[in-house]
Amino acid sequence: MNIIALLETLVNGLLETEEIFFKNPKDFHTLETATKATTDAVAAMFMSNLLSSMDEMIYNCSYREGRYNVQRKDTRTLISSVGDITFDCTYYKRLSEEGGYVCLIEEMMGLEKHERFTEEAEVMMLTEALKTSYSEAAKVLPSKSKISKTTVMNKVHQIADEIPYEAPETKKECTYLFIEADEDHVAEQHGRWTKKEDNAGFISRLAYVYEYKRETPGCKGKKELVNKFHFGGLYQGHVGIEKFWNNVNDFISKTYKTDKIEKIFISGDGASWIKSGADYVAKAVFCADKFHLMKYINAASGQMLDEKDIAKEEIWHQLYKRSRKGFRDYTDAMIRSTNNTEPIEKLQTYVLNNWSAVMLCLHSEIVDGCSAEGHVSHVLSDRLSSRPMGWSQTGADRMSKLRCYEKNYGREKIIDLVKYSREQRSLKRTGTDDIVLKSVSLREIREEHYNQAKSYIERIQATIPGETSRKIIKIRENLRFI
Repeated sequence: MNIIALLETLVNGLLETEEIFFKNPKDFHTLETATKATTDAVAAMFMSNLLSSMDEMIYNCSYREGRYNVQRKDTRTLISSVGDITFDCTYYKRLSEEGGYVCLIEEMMGLEKHERFTEEAEVMMLTEALKTSYSEAAKVLPSKSKISKTTVMNKVHQIADEIPYEAPETKKECTYLFIEADEDHVAEQHGRWTKKEDNAGFISRLAYVYEYKRETPGCKGKKELVNKFHFGGLYQGHVGIEKFWNNVNDFISKTYKTDKIEKIFISGDGASWIKSGADYVAKAVFCADKFHLMKYINAASGQMLDEKDIAKEEIWHQLYKRSRKGFRDYTDAMIRSTNNTEPIEKLQTYVLNNWSAVMLCLHSEIVDGCSAEGHVSHVLSDRLSSRPMGWSQTGADRMSKLRCYEKNYGREKIIDLVKYSREQRSLKRTGTDDIVLKSVSLREIREEHYNQAKSYIERIQATIPGETSRKIIKIRENLRFI
């Protein structure tokens, strides 16, 4: 690797950029973009040269000579966050009984045979896909190669089916924990030639665990959930729902001292899959969502026209005095008094089927409302269903999990997700772990590069006085026009 050539390219590029800026200091945009382009290009060149040098070192390694025979030399291009990285890669044949062909530098790097992107490049695509579209995500990388929206989609689909979470070194203590859950209805896309009426839909589930609510700093009247952790995905059928809640229970058991927890409250709209959480999460009880209860009551009382306020007041009265019979009798009377009985019947069914949960919601001093619908909108719907689009089931599942992961750990942690997903997809290793680059060779190369760089820096420094004079003249010329 010629470090001098890289340094010269970098310095010459920066000097050209500098000269352009001194001619027109008002055009700072050009300075900024040109500087970035120069440094990115040099970074890509550096990595290209580094990998080619590494391939050559493997080729010259005495350990390799007795175990792998050279078959052919080739070049390979990786799309990175700074541009295309093109490097030499040598393919070998194993001399062991195992046989087969292998590219040792790929194996040493843990790089899949057909992988086109670096880990950081994949992070950039996924980060953009989180908030916009596959098409927009395909544009974020500075590559000469064409990147299609299908490529981005495939990267989303390749996210690991189950994403591990980071358990704390020390478990936390809580008297109570809260879980809120809801779902997003996602349109399914079956394919280009599928009739519109054949397109079905499915639901993506969301639940989050938190410890308590507190006033949001600097925002009076608004509350935030403390130490919130999200779970999301399709998790279809009985088996899927069981797996979903087992994941939640596993998280709680690994994060908190469960013997210190007195009760866990699960809040939601009364859907069977949400209520079933109490069967899988230890010490959990289902608590009705007051927001959905209010929606049901408002819709039912609205059928009483001029008497809707009286009806609403009486319904709340019966619920707060814990009169199940009084509630049933009054809603029965409402049904007999109106032609549109459906909203009243829905209210009656919801309350009577979830009576204990409704009472807990209304009378517990610990439970303080449920914001699951808002969280579904923010975490899932914002990307999955708020715009007219169709999803494959795999795509919707992985996007749900990706957005939950981002909410839990932040975008800077997506690199860990990419690495984990690649590890899960990788084939069984081919015994290249013991291929070692001689430390003496590495030391010699570093010393050579250092001496080259030192010599070049000394030559550059010798030109600085003349360059400084030239800059002063340019500044004087520009000052005349101010």
